[in-house]
Amino acid sequence: MLSFNLFGIPVRILPWFWITMALIGGGLRANDSLSILLVLVFILAGLISILVHELGHALTVRKFGLPTAITLQAFGGYASFPAGQLNRKQSFLVTAAGPALQLALGLGLLIVYRLVPIPAESLLKALLFDLISISIIWAVLNCLPVYPMDGGQMMAAVLGPQRAHFVHLISATAALLIGLAAYFLLNSILLPLFMAFFAWQNWQSFQARTSKP
Repeated sequence: MLSFNLFGIPVRILPWFWITMALIGGGLRANDSLSILLVLVFILAGLISILVHELGHALTVRKFGLPTAITLQAFGGYASFPAGQLNRKQSFLVTAAGPALQLALGLGLLIVYRLVPIPAESLLKALLFDLISISIIWAVLNCLPVYPMDGGQMMAAVLGPQRAHFVHLISATAALLIGLAAYFLLNSILLPLFMAFFAWQNWQSFQARTSKP
């Protein structure tokens, strides 16, 4: 496990983060020095982009006077802070700050990518391309209305605890539809698997909440 401080915020990077980023970056297909190098570039891009995302959460939490820490784990990460200390508006802002900062990074680098001439074979060009792709795709995916992703958490902050069962119902329905669309339209397997898990998880939560007397 790698640990360090960034802007005074403790950061931990667990081993599974490196493994999953390598798998997403095509590590299983890397069979020569160039492809291995490109996988490493993808991992670096993923580290920077996802760390920026979590910094958006963590810096906003700290602005509200709470301690925070960042953990990068398999398929992403999270910014931890004491539970029950934020009101609904603050919770929404903390959640929204992550994808907002990550999207700003992606769009800013896209402008640089288009305006600044970079040699086609340069590793810098590959790094910028991966950073842009990961930042924009990751930010958009996280804003989908599926709990516990950022979009689902923002929806929960808007609807409030009294309507938590609606959050889980909407999340289960959205996850199911997104998973089916990804499978049939994008020929994707990984995203449908995630969405199937989220759909099942939210349906279980919906049933548990609605079965209470």
